Amino acid sequence: MYLTAWEERALNGEFGESLALAMRIIVRVGEALGAERLIPISHAHVSGISVHNIGVEGVELIEDIVRKGGRVVVYTTANPCSLAYLQKFKNIYGEEVYSLQHRLVKALITMGVDAKSFTCIPYMLRRPSIHEHLAWSESSAVIYANSVIGARSNREAGFIALMAAISGRTYYAGLHKDENRIPQLLIDVEFEVNSIALASALGLYLGTICREIPFIRMRFSASSMLRQIMIKNMLASIATTSDLGMVYLDGITPDIHRIRIDIQSLERVRVDINDVKNYMESCHASILLIGCPHLTVSEIKTLFGTETVVHQLKSLNIEKILIATPKLSEDFEKELYNDIGRHFIKHGIEFELLPGVCPVVSDLRKVNMLTVMTIHGKAAHYMPRVAGVRTCLIDML
Repeated sequence: MYLTAWEERALNGEFGESLALAMRIIVRVGEALGAERLIPISHAHVSGISVHNIGVEGVELIEDIVRKGGRVVVYTTANPCSLAYLQKFKNIYGEEVYSLQHRLVKALITMGVDAKSFTCIPYMLRRPSIHEHLAWSESSAVIYANSVIGARSNREAGFIALMAAISGRTYYAGLHKDENRIPQLLIDVEFEVNSIALASALGLYLGTICREIPFIRMRFSASSMLRQIMIKNMLASIATTSDLGMVYLDGITPDIHRIRIDIQSLERVRVDINDVKNYMESCHASILLIGCPHLTVSEIKTLFGTETVVHQLKSLNIEKILIATPKLSEDFEKELYNDIGRHFIKHGIEFELLPGVCPVVSDLRKVNMLTVMTIHGKAAHYMPRVAGVRTCLIDML
């Protein structure tokens, strides 16, 4: 691999042990993938920061890097924590787990990670520009950045993204290169997508049939804001059941003009409603989880600002709604409770915001959740495997 003079010096340890470690790891990964050189990045995003995933050893490794002077050199954000980060769950998860999660967050912030981040939608904190090179490790964010924004990132492991943040470099391979961003399959969706749950179910199905980048033609029946939420959830679901980091969405993906290929010449697959309906099922649960990926304040108001939604929840016998969000200011949190929460509470539905955390990467059995409804494909797929609870994808929004 070709390295610049500065990269050689960094690799050899002239600028400190932590930077040398980061460079060694990035170079080795790049060499394994056939990269000929490194490229600068402008934004890194680190996943895997739930203590239920990373464990004691992982936290101690990050703390050791901090002690040895490890600091990020580009704008860096991080994924949500586990519920154990919140004070109200301290007694449930125990002092040891609570303290461990806070130690990890403190180490990341000391390293230079944006203290206001801890969300799976980093593009809402800082929207990358088209063709900008990133090192992101949250699958739903990577596929969104490549497919909707036109930025460039591979699906990195969380630790690799952290090493990229410290070195300011990533390897020039994979989706950073034009030749690896060419669609190989044409998908025609033969029904209108009119709900978040249906978009999620479609994404889960597409992930199972697409092993290469697809070009997707489809129609949404929704307002502009709701359409964006549908797209976000469909992409997150595709990334859940596949290793894809990019798709082409007809009329949405911005750099489609760079593809020198006849779309009509691609192998064509038609998808009808019968292909996806099995992903949506009915179940009996008193809890509804919303926010996987995280929802912004404006998205929450769009989804829950009508009487119709309250009646839907009542008809499903929902007693509690959990909404995962990015970190919120005190004013925004009060605003949501006043505008939305009070409305639900009036109808006997408990309303709980979960800022900066993710129930999906938490052991929900500790909080006596056995079955949870959701509208998100990613949550429906991972919660039985990671959070230890039964879930079902319901078509209500």
